[in-house]
Amino acid sequence: MKSREICNYLEQLRAARNISQESFTQNVTSLRQYRRYLTGESDIPFPVVDQLCNRLGVQTMNFIMEIETARIEESKRIDRFYNFVVNSNDVEIQRMKEEFTHKEFIEVENRMLFEHSVLLYDVITNKVDLESASFLTKQMVNFQNITKQSAFTMTEMLILTSLLDLDTDTVETDEIADKIEIVLEDQRVVVGSSINTAYPLVLFRLAKYSGKKKEFNKVLKYCDLGIQHALQDKSFYLLDYFYYFSALAYYRLSDFDNYESMVTKCFLALQIDNNENKIQRFEQLMERDFGIELSPFVLEHYQNLLKK
Repeated sequence: MKSREICNYLEQLRAARNISQESFTQNVTSLRQYRRYLTGESDIPFPVVDQLCNRLGVQTMNFIMEIETARIEESKRIDRFYNFVVNSNDVEIQRMKEEFTHKEFIEVENRMLFEHSVLLYDVITNKVDLESASFLTKQMVNFQNITKQSAFTMTEMLILTSLLDLDTDTVETDEIADKIEIVLEDQRVVVGSSINTAYPLVLFRLAKYSGKKKEFNKVLKYCDLGIQHALQDKSFYLLDYFYYFSALAYYRLSDFDNYESMVTKCFLALQIDNNENKIQRFEQLMERDFGIELSPFVLEHYQNLLKK
C-alpha cells in the first residue's frame, strides 16, 4: 500500500473527527513534515502511522484494513462516475461532482481519473474546446516526459489514449499509439488501475485509431485482445464494438468469411446485452458501413452454414 494513500486516509479521519492538524501532529512529527507526507514528498514511517492512529483512537492494523476497504469503495465510485460521464447521465454526474470536488482522495490515481472525467464532461457539454482539453490532458499526465517513461499505470494509459480523439497533431497521436503498443506488449510495465474498464477501453481506442490510419491488422490485434479479455472476465463491456471493428477490418481486407462471422458475433453480443438503443445504433452502423440489414444478414449467414 502506498504511503500517500495511508496519509490521505489519516487526513480524512482527522478532518472527520474535527482534530486540528497542529493537535494531530504534536509530539509526533512537525506540521511541515506531515504536509510533506500528504503531498507525497516523503514516505511516512510506520512508527509515525502508529502514533497518529493512537491519536485517532484506532488500532493500527484495523486502520490499514479500513484503508484498503475504503480505497476499493472509492475506486468503484470513481469507476461509476467515469461511466456516467461516458453515458452522459447528467443528474448523476452533477451529484457525484459535488460529492468529490472538495474530497481528499485516498488514491492519487482516483483523483487523476476524477479530474480527467470532469474534463471529458466539459468537452462533451462544449464548455471546453478540443485544443484546451488536449493541453490540460497533457499537463495531467506530464506529457513532455512520456517518451522517457518505461512504465505506466493503466489509468495513465486510459488518459493518454483519450488524446487520440482530442489531439489534432498526428505526429503526437502516432507517438502515443506507438508508445502504448510497446507497453501493452510487456505487461510487466503496466501498473494496476482504479477503473475496472480501463484495459478494454484502452484497446477500444487503439483499435479505433488504427482503423482511422487504415492499419487493419493492428485493428484485429487490439480487438482480439479485447475479445479475449471480455471472455475471460465474463464481461460484455465493449465486446460488441470489438466484433464490429473486427468485421470492419476483415471487410477492408476482403476477408469476407471472417467479416460475416464477426458481424454475427456482434449481433449475438448485442442480443445478450439486450439494450434496445444500442441495437438500433449498431443496426444503423451496419447499414452505413456494409449496406446490410443486421437481423436478415445473420439469419442468412446461419442458413448458409447449414447448407455446407
